[in-house]
Amino acid sequence: MTTSHYTDHALLLRMAAGEEEAFNQLFNSYWDKVYSTALVLTKSNQIAEDIAQEVFLRMWQNRHKTDIIDNLEGFLFITARNLIYNKLSRLKLETAYTNYLQHHFAPPEPDTDTQTEFRQLQSILEEGMRQLPPQQQKAFRLSRENGLNHEEISRQMGVSRATVKDYIVRAIAFLRKYLQEHALGLLVVLFSRIK
Repeated sequence: MTTSHYTDHALLLRMAAGEEEAFNQLFNSYWDKVYSTALVLTKSNQIAEDIAQEVFLRMWQNRHKTDIIDNLEGFLFITARNLIYNKLSRLKLETAYTNYLQHHFAPPEPDTDTQTEFRQLQSILEEGMRQLPPQQQKAFRLSRENGLNHEEISRQMGVSRATVKDYIVRAIAFLRKYLQEHALGLLVVLFSRIK
C-alpha cells in the first residue's frame, strides 16, 4: 500500500466511526478528481458539480460501510460513473430542475396556467429552503440566488470552502427530496410544456 492508501484507509475508518473531520479531509483531497472526471464524461460544469456533490453525499450517508473500501479512488470513479449514467437517463427533468434553481423560473411570456404552476413550484421550493438549517440555507441562497462561487461564500460566511461545499451538497440533497415529495407531479406537467 502507498502512503496515500494508508492515509485514505485511516480516514475511511474514522469516517465509518462518524468523524466529520475525516470526511472533510477526504472531500478536500478528492473533490477535484471527482469533479474533473464528471466534467470529462458530461461536458457540463453544472452537471459535473451536481455529480461530484452527490458522490460525496452518498459517501457520507453510507459512512458506516466505508471501512471496507479498498481503493477509494476507484470507488469514487465507479460511483460517479453510475450517477452520470442515471443522470443522463433523466436529463430533461434534471436540466429543468437545475435551470429552476439558477433562474427562479422566469420563462419568457408563459401562458397563465404556466405562470400559476411556476408560482406554485417556487412557493414549494421556498418552503423547502426555509426548512434548511440556517447556515445551509444561507450558503445555498448565496450560491443560487446571488450567484456567488464557493470561495466568495466562504469569505462572506467566515467558514472554509469545504464547509461551504458541504452545506450546498446537503441543501441540494434535501431540496431534491423535498421537491420529489411535494412537487414531482407539478414538475412533470410544467416541464412537459417548456420547449
